Parts: sequence; structure tokens; C-alpha cells
Amino acid sequence: MGDLVKVSVDVDGPRRGIQALRDQSLPFTIVRALTMTAQDAQTVVRQFEKGGVFNIRNDWTVRNTKITPATKEKMMAEVYTDTGNASHPDYLPRQQDGGEKVPVGGHRWLAIPTDYLFKYTSRKRVIPDNLRPRALLPANAQFGESYEGSFSSGAGAVKRVIGKKTLKKLGTAEFVAFVQKAKSGIQCIFVRHGGMSWHGGSRDAEPWYLLISHGHVKGVFPMTELVEKTVGAKFDANFTRAATEVAVNDALRGTGLSVKF
Repeated sequence: MGDLVKVSVDVDGPRRGIQALRDQSLPFTIVRALTMTAQDAQTVVRQFEKGGVFNIRNDWTVRNTKITPATKEKMMAEVYTDTGNASHPDYLPRQQDGGEKVPVGGHRWLAIPTDYLFKYTSRKRVIPDNLRPRALLPANAQFGESYEGSFSSGAGAVKRVIGKKTLKKLGTAEFVAFVQKAKSGIQCIFVRHGGMSWHGGSRDAEPWYLLISHGHVKGVFPMTELVEKTVGAKFDANFTRAATEVAVNDALRGTGLSVKF
């Protein structure tokens, strides 16, 4: 049997290095990976919102789909919507899960547009301001009373489909609007066009909006599924990118330089 060779190794240095990695670099890597993944999910959700499931009037919905970055103290990043205000609660959760919709902001009714209204504007666009209930009737409108007004010309003018041709713009058109019960018993906002030639000379009133006390909204906004799918697809790659970013920045410490992927 040959001589026994004894070798002693000081592992305190590597142990301290591993401890430093665990205490410093690893938390930063996790925080950065979580935040990058939340940003990826935010992008996916915003693209879905702009993709046609909603008729968005402006960028309010997209702009207020936000994230909260992760921190070392709170290793959790959040993707959330903030599309409410003091008088109107956030409407997107109901678009995701479905649920009951009721009037808010002091209103008594929900105004549901009918096919009669969509003869003058496309279903694929936001209803122009001058065709909305508040433009047709004053805030203190009384049941059975009629209110006269006019549709102005311009971008929001009343329009009519003529065959398969493009919607045709009109000039100023007079109208009379009033709230009355239809034969079904449902209260409606009726509009009479004053026998204008663009309506074929008809003076018959049309029910443009149904007035109901509440309604059910179907879930059409799969935000949870979109976020979960993005996390599953992106987190591992983001963790690798974050680890590289942290390692490079550790090497650059003291030089005044840094990188962000």
C-alpha cells in the first residue's frame, strides 16, 4: 500500500462566493426576470385589447393596463387593469369573468343600442358622440316629453348605408327624441327624423335605445389565461437573460457602465 496523500482545501472562499450569489445576485436575477415577464404579459394583453374584441374610443383601456415591478422585498410582479374612476368602477374584470352590469354615476338606466341605430353608424366603430343618449336627450328628460335637436355634420355626422356603398355623410339633420314604452313594455329612446329625405320621407319614430335597469355581460376578455400563457412561455428565457444581465453588471461595477437587456 502506497503512502496516503492528504490534501487540505480551504472552502471558505467559495462558500462565501456562493453565499454572496445567493444573497445578492440571485435575488436581483429573480426580480429582473419577474419584471421582464410581467412586461411581456402586459404587451400581450394590450395587443389583445387593440385587436378588435372591444370598440375602443381612445387609448384609455390600453394605457391603463399596467404592471407593478417586482422588488427584493416583494418578489412578485403584477399585471393589472386600472380603468375605473371615482364614479365608474373598473369595467374590465367584468369583461373577463362576465357578470351583471347596473347603472352608475347617478343614472337610472342602461341604454342598449338597437339595429335601428346601426342603420346610421357601423357596429365596428364607437358610436359617435352626437348619436349617444346624452346628445339626444337632456339629463333631466321626462317620460313622454319630446326634445328637438339636430345632428351636426362632420366626422360624427349621422350616416346611412346606401346599398353596398360606403357610408354617406349627411349635412345637418333635424330630429325629435323622446322616451316611451314600446309594445313589449320596455322603455326606449325613440327618434323621429322629421320627414327628412335621407330617411325616405318617413316620419315614423324608431327605437334607437332600449332602457333597462340591469344587464348581463358575457366574459370576452381572457386576461388571466393570456398572462398565465405568457409566463409559461417567457419566464425561463427571461431568467437566463436576467442572470446574464446581473453577471455583466457585477463585472462592470465601479466602471460607471451597465447593461439592460
